[in-house]
Amino acid sequence: MRQLLAHLPRLPISDNGAVDANRASPGLLRSVAEDAEATMSTIHQGLGAIGLLAHSAVPIEDGSIGADSLESLGFLMAELGDLAAACMTLAAHCRRAADHRPIS
Repeated sequence: MRQLLAHLPRLPISDNGAVDANRASPGLLRSVAEDAEATMSTIHQGLGAIGLLAHSAVPIEDGSIGADSLESLGFLMAELGDLAAACMTLAAHCRRAADHRPIS
């Protein structure tokens, strides 16, 4: 994710606020796509692991784990899911643009 965040400011932006892939180098586009895909994969694997908390009904019932903690975790999981979706969209856009341009 750090590499993705480092590369994002280097992407040119069009007047409508979208990534202008025509002005970006194919190498940068490929790097952003790879970083976004790696971030998305890490998020999906992490969310899968967090999903094990679904089996924690007894600790919630006896008060060992507070319901507010699980609620907060649910919000975090939703935000991470949104981030993973945005990473997939960005990766697809960058890969498509990079694959249609020669390497410079």
